[in-house]
Amino acid sequence: MPILRWSLFLTLLVVTKSLTAAPPEELTKSLIFLAPFDGQFDAQRATDPQLCTAETLSREVIQPGNTRSDVVLAKGAGRYGDALRFTDSTTPKVTLFRGVNAGFRERDWSGTVSFWLRLDPDQDLKPGYCDPIQMTDKTWNDASFFVDFDKDLPRAFRLGVFPNYKSWNPADTPWDNIAIADRPMVPVAKPPFTRSAWTHVAWTFHNLNSSDGGPGIATLYLNGQSQGSLKRPMTMTWTAEKAAIMLGIAYIGDFDELAIFNKALSDAELNQLYQLPDGLSNRGGR
Repeated sequence: MPILRWSLFLTLLVVTKSLTAAPPEELTKSLIFLAPFDGQFDAQRATDPQLCTAETLSREVIQPGNTRSDVVLAKGAGRYGDALRFTDSTTPKVTLFRGVNAGFRERDWSGTVSFWLRLDPDQDLKPGYCDPIQMTDKTWNDASFFVDFDKDLPRAFRLGVFPNYKSWNPADTPWDNIAIADRPMVPVAKPPFTRSAWTHVAWTFHNLNSSDGGPGIATLYLNGQSQGSLKRPMTMTWTAEKAAIMLGIAYIGDFDELAIFNKALSDAELNQLYQLPDGLSNRGGR
């Protein structure tokens, strides 16, 4: 009957729209970088979208594109669509995007970094530290953001927000001699990572390179929930052409939907981001 057919059509239309709902404007308007890894390595939204490969962690030689045989696109295996998959951690090569995509500001820098991981850290990772992501123009302990899995079993998960080296370690104290409470890190002793489900990772940072002399604040989130914060002076000096967003350093596992925002998202916005049914690219999820 025509009326019933029309009613069914409207019902299907509403259901279809709800299943492919666009991400809310308050998230997308502050989104400056998005790499969903759907059918391509390059970013979808970026100042410089090309994924590159450095020959070593020092990044003295960088080639355009993915030149690592151990880094592949896993079709249909992502949190949304496809995923970036790291299958080996022994290569010296480093996968990266140019640091210009991070939105660095010399004064009053705020932002959010968001992505998804799937792995069992204690079973999948080889001995040693592992950084799924590291952002710096120098090295891990100098003007750097990173999240890592600690080298000891069971593996803790940590956010590191390291200001300029001389500002946080003026006496050049050896790392092992620095008390854990004095390290610019947020540790999580029992993180929820597993092979059977995706874990959402995000951190926010606010008031870095403060023009008023106030402290910066950085907060780590897992699955939309705050895991702790750092509040201390945070001055980062970057040389834009040397900065990099490095992915999968000694990492074995899946990585999906890397996003960077130009503001520190609120707790409510982080939870909203975590619960997006179709992600930031608005395509079918899993």
